[in-house]
Amino acid sequence: MELLEAMGSRRSVRFFKPWKPVEDWKIQVILQAARMASCQGNCNSTEAIVIDKRTYPEDKFEQLIECASAFNEIQLRTAPIIVAWLVNMDAWFKDLVKSFAVLFPAMAVTAAHGWTYKLLTEVTYPRLMSIPRDKVEDLLRVEAGQGIAHALLAATDVGLGCCLLATGRKPQELPKVLGVPENIVPVWLMALGYPAESPGQRPRKRFDRLFHLNEYGTPLPEDPKVREELKNEGLFQPMDPQPGRDEEIKHICRMFGYDEGLADMPKDQIKALYEEDSPYYGELPDGLEKHGV
Repeated sequence: MELLEAMGSRRSVRFFKPWKPVEDWKIQVILQAARMASCQGNCNSTEAIVIDKRTYPEDKFEQLIECASAFNEIQLRTAPIIVAWLVNMDAWFKDLVKSFAVLFPAMAVTAAHGWTYKLLTEVTYPRLMSIPRDKVEDLLRVEAGQGIAHALLAATDVGLGCCLLATGRKPQELPKVLGVPENIVPVWLMALGYPAESPGQRPRKRFDRLFHLNEYGTPLPEDPKVREELKNEGLFQPMDPQPGRDEEIKHICRMFGYDEGLADMPKDQIKALYEEDSPYYGELPDGLEKHGV
């Protein structure tokens, strides 16, 4: 895929084909993409454990399930691969001077910006080491997010589906289940596999509610010509629910033995989401119109 098409095609997939294994080379592609993401000081603090359920101990997998939020259990059980994304705090507190220093011979930093090796080792590095651990963790979580975003797009590009999963039931237990040392911070689980569903694009807040011109509260107008071009490039695609989405969900749930009911919400509240002054906007998707919304 082209980049914009991959961005538009990415979905949070919630039903996978457990019978269809993920090829090893595709996992390599996804991890290499994550490795190349932007990171402050070239620290490469984002790491991952690839959990292949064909070889992963069943008792440990059940412990992993107990850590995850209840509404994420189906994804974990149907996806053949689970990726545990991690932050290595040692990449900052022990390795940063080396990982940054390699930018000197790579000519990625120059004297024009004021860089010298003496400045790096005697001024910059001690200052960075003085930042509290919790603040560093916040920063590295953001950078992990950049790597994970690369991984999501790479997975889409090779025909796979993903879903990021919280561990809301027992977050403190997750490091023990994964067997990681104290310098490793788990940040997300990611279900990975071939989708058993074909969802449409999900709604997003209006452009002019998110982006501002010169000062906060002054909307930056959306350019309809640019939007139309992005639609042609694949960034914008038909929005969920597409016609037949309800039948698809029921069929999938019946196949796996799950509750076939659809999530309930009052029709007047659904319609309000798509009104002109709502943060969510646009014409009602066909899949909603047929239900009288």
